[in-house]
Amino acid sequence: MGFIARLATVVALLAGRSITAPTAATAKYCDESTGVCYSEVSVGVAPITWRIAIPAVGEGPFDVLLQVVAPKSVGWAGLAWGGGMLYNPISVGWANGDSTVASGRFAPAHQLPDFYEAANHTVLKGSTVNATHWTLTTLCQGCSAWVHNGGSKETLDPGATAASFAFAASPTPPVDPTDPASPFGIHTEHGLFTVDLAAAKSENFDTWVQQLK
Repeated sequence: MGFIARLATVVALLAGRSITAPTAATAKYCDESTGVCYSEVSVGVAPITWRIAIPAVGEGPFDVLLQVVAPKSVGWAGLAWGGGMLYNPISVGWANGDSTVASGRFAPAHQLPDFYEAANHTVLKGSTVNATHWTLTTLCQGCSAWVHNGGSKETLDPGATAASFAFAASPTPPVDPTDPASPFGIHTEHGLFTVDLAAAKSENFDTWVQQLK
């Protein structure tokens, strides 16, 4: 059995383990160095902090600023934009030397998620690694809308005050941390959380994106 096939088997067998209960402790966080303001939530054993900022729009699709802050003990961490592993864009991040990598993925089954070019991730300023944590700041174009199983189109509601997301993480880094399409192993924890997207909206979104490029 090949490496990818073994990963798929492990995911299928262990997809239900180490589930974190849904969390809704969203806060507002503004980066002092950039002025970018996000809706923020911290979840998991590590814990991992997820920050989201979106433009001031009434409906999707729209671009998303995502910032992930994780202890260096976290080998990779992923956020599923539709609230589950299957049939929605997944933003995965990890450390690579002094910077970080963003990878768009999509899983049609409980297996290693495929590299997903429709969710284009641009790594931005503020993506760093220090003595204790790594930080990924990325612009995702293609994370707020997707085609679900059966052909139905799903779109995030920018006015939602408790939008559901899912996360997964592992202490084991990807096989090739330099490659956004690298294989990676099974998560050791996963769970659900909610984010106040309405509070994540800002008229300054486009300015922030240009500032971070």
